[in-house]
Amino acid sequence: MFFVYGVSMTIAKKEAAKKCSLYEGVKPKRRELSPAEYQAKLDEMAKAKFETMKPQKLSHSLSTPSLCAQYIELAKKQDQCRDLHVRYRKPTGKVNPKTKKEIISWVVYNGEIAA
Repeated sequence: MFFVYGVSMTIAKKEAAKKCSLYEGVKPKRRELSPAEYQAKLDEMAKAKFETMKPQKLSHSLSTPSLCAQYIELAKKQDQCRDLHVRYRKPTGKVNPKTKKEIISWVVYNGEIAA
């Protein structure tokens, strides 16, 4: 299974909305921001988040790399994105001693055969 990883502005806006406050200042001089001020602050925080975020999983599991390429093209048309790439799960050959399950890592797909 293959997945598309990257950073999109939609995810950055959601993260910024969690951190952005409707108020400014401290307790005695605290004031509520107007809708325009809040939106400007939110946009600024979203832009900063977009520049500094690590790539995250954007897609659900896709069966082939060609489908991932189509997903990347659609994502570029729909939203502002950066660092779009394809990853797949690859066994490391190690076993977790507590769970006795094989440890799997995410590897960037560069066109090689995924085993």
